[in-house]
Amino acid sequence: MQLIRRHFNTIDSTNTWAKHNIHLFPRGMVTFVTANEQTAGRGRFKRQWLSPPSQNIYASFCFFLDPPYLNIGNIPQVLAISAAKMLEELGFNPQLKWPNDVLLSKKKIGGILAETVSDSNQLCMILGIGINVNMPLDMLKSIDRPATSLLVEYGKDFVVEDVLKHLEKQFLKDLTIFLESGFHVFLSDYRRRLNVDTTSVLRVSDAGKVWEGLFLAINDDGSLSLKLVDGSTRKFSAGEILWPGE
Repeated sequence: MQLIRRHFNTIDSTNTWAKHNIHLFPRGMVTFVTANEQTAGRGRFKRQWLSPPSQNIYASFCFFLDPPYLNIGNIPQVLAISAAKMLEELGFNPQLKWPNDVLLSKKKIGGILAETVSDSNQLCMILGIGINVNMPLDMLKSIDRPATSLLVEYGKDFVVEDVLKHLEKQFLKDLTIFLESGFHVFLSDYRRRLNVDTTSVLRVSDAGKVWEGLFLAINDDGSLSLKLVDGSTRKFSAGEILWPGE
């Protein structure tokens, strides 16, 4: 699949701009919206995404899907796998936190915000991704969850554009495979990178309620199953695993 890029020095949010401008995006291609800085960066659940200038990756992959929209919920997981592969190429050992956070040293280094916009008989998928590249430790400490950056993990600066190019190449490859073959070809990759196993007790927030239980599995559709404290099993297709202390 071909890609065209729209780059901004400063933008409110790459996802927000994409949602308001899908009429500019060519069909049958991926539009890649990137920025040096975001003034109103957003994460999942309307959280702020700290986006200082020229330090990190702020980007959105945008493309149209034809109905039926099968496996659409797995596309953010595919991007998380792509980010993990990219980090492995750079010599790191990333893990994934269900459903689509990317971790290094048990701290968050990357997150994904998936949004959709209906347009005629198609759906525009907008996949925002932020990866902390050269964010210093003092700034990371201002984030309300455990966070890290490539700078902190490796002890030196990285060229943000080089990291971005690695990610772009990997996701285009993985997206092509996904659209042709579905999510099942990524399942083993996803499962082996998880930061939990069958001894892990998790707290999952979903639809305004918190559930606690023993991790059982990532199911074939990418959902998560817990064995709850009352002995029953619950399947989660959305939500998030809470950090310790949340």
